[in-house]
Amino acid sequence: MFSNLSNNNGQSYTYGKKLSAYDSLLIKTYRNKILPKAVNSKKDFLYNGIDNTLILQFPDEASKSFKYLIKTHNGIIDKGDVASRYNIIPRNSGRAFISIYVITKKVDTILVGKKEFTVLSIPQPSLKIKDVVISEQSSIDRRIFFTGDSLKVLFSEDIPTSDTWCIIERFNVGCVYGGVYVSVDNETPLLTGKTLDFIKKLKPAQELVIKVTSITPTGIIRHLPIVRFRIN
Repeated sequence: MFSNLSNNNGQSYTYGKKLSAYDSLLIKTYRNKILPKAVNSKKDFLYNGIDNTLILQFPDEASKSFKYLIKTHNGIIDKGDVASRYNIIPRNSGRAFISIYVITKKVDTILVGKKEFTVLSIPQPSLKIKDVVISEQSSIDRRIFFTGDSLKVLFSEDIPTSDTWCIIERFNVGCVYGGVYVSVDNETPLLTGKTLDFIKKLKPAQELVIKVTSITPTGIIRHLPIVRFRIN
Protein backbone atom coordinates (compact mmCIF):
# COMPACT_ATOMS: atom_id res chain seq x y z
CA MET A 1 0.00 0.00 0.00
CA PHE A 2 3.02 2.30 0.29
CA SER A 3 5.87 3.31 -2.01
CA ASN A 4 9.12 5.11 -1.32
CA LEU A 5 9.98 8.64 -2.38
CA SER A 6 13.47 10.10 -2.00
CA ASN A 7 14.60 13.71 -1.91
CA ASN A 8 17.75 14.98 -3.63
CA ASN A 9 19.85 14.25 -0.55
CA GLY A 10 18.96 10.56 -0.69
CA GLN A 11 16.60 10.65 2.31
CA SER A 12 13.57 8.41 1.83
CA TYR A 13 9.97 9.05 2.73
CA THR A 14 6.97 6.78 2.39
CA TYR A 15 4.08 7.85 0.21
CA GLY A 16 0.82 6.44 1.48
CA LYS A 17 -1.63 5.48 -1.25
CA LYS A 18 -4.44 4.88 1.26
CA LEU A 19 -5.11 8.23 2.89
CA SER A 20 -6.45 8.79 6.37
CA ALA A 21 -9.35 11.16 6.97
CA TYR A 22 -6.88 13.78 8.23
CA ASP A 23 -4.69 13.45 5.15
CA SER A 24 -7.69 13.68 2.85
CA LEU A 25 -8.79 16.87 4.62
CA LEU A 26 -5.27 18.25 4.34
CA ILE A 27 -5.26 17.69 0.58
CA LYS A 28 -8.72 19.18 0.20
CA THR A 29 -7.69 22.25 2.18
CA TYR A 30 -4.30 22.94 0.63
CA ARG A 31 -4.16 21.36 -2.82
CA ASN A 32 -2.55 23.92 -5.17
CA LYS A 33 -2.62 26.63 -2.51
CA ILE A 34 0.96 26.09 -1.35
CA LEU A 35 3.05 27.08 -4.36
CA PRO A 36 6.65 28.13 -5.04
CA LYS A 37 7.74 31.49 -6.44
CA ALA A 38 11.08 32.30 -8.08
CA VAL A 39 12.76 35.00 -5.98
CA ASN A 40 15.54 35.86 -8.44
CA SER A 41 13.23 36.58 -11.37
CA LYS A 42 10.77 39.45 -11.76
CA LYS A 43 8.70 37.33 -14.17
CA ASP A 44 8.85 34.11 -12.11
CA PHE A 45 11.25 32.32 -14.48
CA LEU A 46 14.04 29.89 -13.65
CA TYR A 47 17.45 30.01 -15.34
CA ASN A 48 19.51 27.09 -16.52
CA GLY A 49 22.83 26.35 -14.82
CA ILE A 50 22.68 28.86 -11.95
CA ASP A 51 21.31 28.86 -8.41
CA ASN A 52 17.66 29.94 -8.38
CA THR A 53 15.93 30.64 -5.08
CA LEU A 54 12.37 29.41 -4.58
CA ILE A 55 10.18 30.55 -1.72
CA LEU A 56 6.99 28.79 -0.68
CA GLN A 57 3.87 30.94 -0.52
CA PHE A 58 1.39 29.89 2.15
CA PRO A 59 -2.37 30.51 2.33
CA ASP A 60 -2.48 30.61 6.15
CA GLU A 61 -0.38 30.35 9.31
CA ALA A 62 -1.15 26.66 9.89
CA SER A 63 0.44 25.62 6.58
CA LYS A 64 3.73 27.32 7.55
CA SER A 65 4.27 24.78 10.33
CA PHE A 66 4.26 21.70 8.06
CA LYS A 67 7.41 19.90 6.97
CA TYR A 68 7.87 19.84 3.21
CA LEU A 69 9.61 17.81 0.55
CA ILE A 70 10.25 19.57 -2.79
CA LYS A 71 10.93 17.61 -5.98
CA THR A 72 11.67 18.43 -9.62
CA HIS A 73 12.29 16.41 -12.80
CA ASN A 74 14.75 19.03 -14.09
CA GLY A 75 17.85 19.54 -11.98
CA ILE A 76 18.66 19.58 -8.28
CA ILE A 77 16.78 21.13 -5.34
CA ASP A 78 18.37 21.75 -1.94
CA LYS A 79 16.94 23.26 1.24
CA GLY A 80 17.99 26.84 1.73
CA ASP A 81 19.39 28.40 4.90
CA VAL A 82 16.11 30.21 5.56
CA ALA A 83 12.81 28.48 6.34
CA SER A 84 10.51 27.97 3.32
CA ARG A 85 13.38 28.77 0.91
CA TYR A 86 14.92 26.28 -1.52
CA ASN A 87 17.70 26.42 -4.10
CA ILE A 88 17.20 24.86 -7.53
CA ILE A 89 19.71 24.45 -10.36
CA PRO A 90 17.84 23.34 -13.51
CA ARG A 91 19.74 20.96 -15.76
CA ASN A 92 18.05 21.93 -19.02
CA SER A 93 16.25 24.89 -20.52
CA GLY A 94 12.56 24.42 -21.29
CA ARG A 95 10.31 23.46 -18.38
CA ALA A 96 10.68 22.45 -14.76
CA PHE A 97 7.82 20.94 -12.78
CA ILE A 98 8.11 21.60 -9.05
CA SER A 99 6.13 19.23 -6.81
CA ILE A 100 5.45 20.09 -3.17
CA TYR A 101 4.77 17.35 -0.63
CA VAL A 102 3.73 17.67 3.01
CA ILE A 103 5.53 15.21 5.27
CA THR A 104 2.98 13.89 7.77
CA LYS A 105 3.59 12.75 11.33
CA LYS A 106 3.67 9.16 10.07
CA VAL A 107 6.38 10.17 7.59
CA ASP A 108 4.00 9.81 4.67
CA THR A 109 4.25 12.34 1.85
CA ILE A 110 1.17 14.00 0.42
CA LEU A 111 1.24 16.01 -2.78
CA VAL A 112 -0.32 19.42 -2.11
CA GLY A 113 1.06 21.57 -4.93
CA LYS A 114 2.57 21.39 -8.37
CA LYS A 115 3.76 24.26 -10.55
CA GLU A 116 5.33 24.47 -14.00
CA PHE A 117 8.18 26.95 -14.46
CA THR A 118 9.69 28.17 -17.70
CA VAL A 119 13.46 27.60 -17.65
CA LEU A 120 15.54 30.00 -19.73
CA SER A 121 19.20 30.07 -20.66
CA ILE A 122 21.22 33.00 -19.36
CA PRO A 123 21.33 35.51 -22.24
CA GLN A 124 24.57 36.82 -23.67
CA PRO A 125 25.55 40.02 -21.88
CA SER A 126 24.78 43.42 -23.35
CA LEU A 127 26.09 46.83 -22.36
CA LYS A 128 24.10 49.60 -20.77
CA ILE A 129 24.43 53.34 -20.22
CA LYS A 130 21.74 54.86 -18.00
CA ASP A 131 18.55 53.09 -19.18
CA VAL A 132 19.74 52.47 -22.75
CA VAL A 133 20.89 48.98 -23.77
CA ILE A 134 23.72 48.79 -26.31
CA SER A 135 23.26 45.47 -28.06
CA GLU A 136 24.72 43.98 -31.23
CA GLN A 137 23.73 45.98 -34.35
CA SER A 138 21.71 48.50 -32.36
CA SER A 139 21.52 52.22 -33.16
CA ILE A 140 22.44 54.57 -30.30
CA ASP A 141 22.01 58.33 -29.87
CA ARG A 142 25.46 59.70 -28.96
CA ARG A 143 23.91 62.07 -26.43
CA ILE A 144 23.44 59.05 -24.15
CA PHE A 145 27.20 58.90 -23.66
CA PHE A 146 27.28 62.51 -22.49
CA THR A 147 24.31 62.24 -20.12
CA GLY A 148 25.37 58.88 -18.67
CA ASP A 149 28.37 58.56 -16.41
CA SER A 150 29.50 54.94 -16.86
CA LEU A 151 29.23 51.74 -18.86
CA LYS A 152 27.66 48.68 -17.22
CA VAL A 153 27.11 45.00 -18.08
CA LEU A 154 23.54 43.77 -18.50
CA PHE A 155 22.64 40.08 -18.59
CA SER A 156 18.89 40.32 -18.00
CA GLU A 157 16.48 42.95 -16.74
CA ASP A 158 14.51 40.04 -15.29
CA ILE A 159 17.30 39.10 -12.85
CA PRO A 160 17.97 42.08 -10.54
CA THR A 161 21.07 40.44 -9.03
CA SER A 162 22.74 39.90 -12.42
CA ASP A 163 24.29 43.36 -12.27
CA THR A 164 26.70 41.97 -9.66
CA TRP A 165 27.88 39.00 -11.75
CA CYS A 166 30.69 41.00 -13.31
CA ILE A 167 31.80 44.61 -13.25
CA ILE A 168 33.57 46.43 -16.06
CA GLU A 169 37.25 46.94 -15.33
CA ARG A 170 38.10 48.71 -18.61
CA PHE A 171 36.92 48.94 -22.22
CA ASN A 172 38.04 50.01 -25.68
CA VAL A 173 35.95 51.98 -28.19
CA GLY A 174 36.99 51.92 -31.85
CA CYS A 175 35.93 52.26 -35.47
CA VAL A 176 37.30 52.02 -39.00
CA TYR A 177 38.18 55.49 -40.30
CA GLY A 178 39.75 55.96 -43.74
CA GLY A 179 40.50 52.27 -43.95
CA VAL A 180 42.34 52.28 -40.64
CA TYR A 181 41.06 51.03 -37.28
CA VAL A 182 41.32 53.74 -34.64
CA SER A 183 40.34 53.38 -30.99
CA VAL A 184 40.62 54.79 -27.51
CA ASP A 185 41.19 52.91 -24.24
CA ASN A 186 38.96 53.70 -21.28
CA GLU A 187 40.71 52.34 -18.16
CA THR A 188 37.65 52.55 -15.92
CA PRO A 189 33.89 51.93 -16.22
CA LEU A 190 33.44 55.70 -15.98
CA LEU A 191 33.37 57.48 -19.34
CA THR A 192 36.52 59.57 -19.56
CA GLY A 193 36.93 62.90 -21.34
CA LYS A 194 39.19 61.20 -23.90
CA THR A 195 36.48 58.67 -24.77
CA LEU A 196 33.76 61.30 -24.96
CA ASP A 197 35.91 63.48 -27.23
CA PHE A 198 36.45 60.46 -29.51
CA ILE A 199 32.68 59.83 -29.72
CA LYS A 200 31.88 63.50 -30.25
CA LYS A 201 33.97 63.64 -33.45
CA LEU A 202 32.34 60.60 -35.09
CA LYS A 203 30.17 60.97 -38.18
CA PRO A 204 26.45 60.03 -37.98
CA ALA A 205 25.72 56.32 -38.61
CA GLN A 206 29.35 55.46 -37.88
CA GLU A 207 29.79 51.85 -36.79
CA LEU A 208 31.50 51.51 -33.43
CA VAL A 209 33.01 48.53 -31.65
CA ILE A 210 33.24 48.17 -27.88
CA LYS A 211 35.55 45.58 -26.34
CA VAL A 212 35.00 45.08 -22.62
CA THR A 213 37.18 43.49 -19.97
CA SER A 214 35.25 42.71 -16.79
CA ILE A 215 36.01 41.16 -13.42
CA THR A 216 33.82 38.87 -11.31
CA PRO A 217 33.36 39.22 -7.52
CA THR A 218 35.85 36.34 -7.10
CA GLY A 219 38.50 38.17 -9.15
CA ILE A 220 38.17 36.26 -12.44
CA ILE A 221 38.93 38.41 -15.50
CA ARG A 222 36.41 37.96 -18.29
CA HIS A 223 36.55 39.37 -21.82
CA LEU A 224 32.97 39.94 -22.96
CA PRO A 225 31.81 39.42 -26.56
CA ILE A 226 32.54 42.38 -28.85
CA VAL A 227 29.51 44.62 -29.41
CA ARG A 228 29.08 46.38 -32.78
CA PHE A 229 26.57 49.21 -33.09
CA ARG A 230 25.95 52.47 -34.95
CA ILE A 231 26.03 55.88 -33.37
CA ASN A 232 23.83 58.79 -34.46
